[in-house]
Amino acid sequence: MLPHYIFLTEGRFVRCISDAETKSARLIHAFDEQKQMQLDGNFAEALATRLQASTSDASPALKILEKQHDWLAGLSQASLTPKDFKQMVLGDELGLLFLEITDQCNEQCIHCYASSSPACSDFLSLNEIKQILEQARGLGTPFVQLTGGDPLIHRNLVEVVAFAFELDFQGVEIYTNGILLSEALLEKLLPYRPDFAFSLYSPDADIHDGITQVKGSWKKTVAAMHRAQDMAFQIRIGMAIMEQNAGHEQAMLDFAAAEFALDKTRVRFDPVHETGRGSQLNTKHISLMPSQNSHMPDATKKPAHHQVVQTDKVESGFVAQKIGRKGKLAVCANGDVSPCIFNREHVLGNIRQQTFQEMFTAKDKGLGNKNPSIERWNNCQEKLSCSDCQMVAYTLGEAS
Repeated sequence: MLPHYIFLTEGRFVRCISDAETKSARLIHAFDEQKQMQLDGNFAEALATRLQASTSDASPALKILEKQHDWLAGLSQASLTPKDFKQMVLGDELGLLFLEITDQCNEQCIHCYASSSPACSDFLSLNEIKQILEQARGLGTPFVQLTGGDPLIHRNLVEVVAFAFELDFQGVEIYTNGILLSEALLEKLLPYRPDFAFSLYSPDADIHDGITQVKGSWKKTVAAMHRAQDMAFQIRIGMAIMEQNAGHEQAMLDFAAAEFALDKTRVRFDPVHETGRGSQLNTKHISLMPSQNSHMPDATKKPAHHQVVQTDKVESGFVAQKIGRKGKLAVCANGDVSPCIFNREHVLGNIRQQTFQEMFTAKDKGLGNKNPSIERWNNCQEKLSCSDCQMVAYTLGEAS
């Protein structure tokens, strides 16, 4: 059996598990695994012919499935190759921009996907950040997350937030440990009303401090959260799950409710991603429940001893493809651009050398499901939580 992604129309896609021996195929909705379609006989043959054909003629047999299932709209003209690189990555438009304005951090978390630490020294300049934000605004009205490292270290943070505010993005969030979040800084940010996400790894201070490798960091982060909340900023908690804090999710929900009156939609749990220092941790036994062993034959499944259930609201546009698919981009502190902040293997280009549009144009050649294999499919499922990111990584093939 071989896994593929089949590209429909308007940037939409479906998963496909094909079986050459039985000449059958199983189609799975990209974001809703409850929607599946088993194709056999004439329908499976029609799909195989459609995907192998060089003609643009629509398949009559597949048109029947389109009429019966709206999530398969465009199947009669489907392809293993996306229309263009930009559409594959972004779909209808850019929905989320991760912007690492520095890789320097005053903590040294054992799982950090960016390998940030006090010793890191990459910064995007204010002018570079403004150019990135202007280009991103030209690709849609994305939600912008300013991250790092710790973004509070950047000397131009207030100017960055003010400029993003002027461009009228869907929203701006500062993802931080909060150690440098003083009342004075909050007052400067107040006119622009960014949201705050705080890295908090356990309601137990010792466990949190062990993960950040900074004694007293839990106390400082919690105090910063109170300062932000007292000044009416929206806050949430991001908790990466690893061996050190697995099983603490309910305790964190209880703590968030009691300490900050936050409901479960304001707490996000994610398994540690196998990138940066996270690749050195034992994470094979931890998985995100919705992506667990995603749609693979039983023989390929690997048991996970701890499943992480995300509790926050899903980003707009990533689930209901019928209302438009919105993609992601991540810009690192050294200028490298990737399809996702956790997919740092696939570098699309460098913002100091090319615009986003120039990167998309340069990547148009050679698109398709490269070297399909169950092993690489499983690797994408394990490393990336989002179906959208899994599709992009798998379609791009092995990182060069």
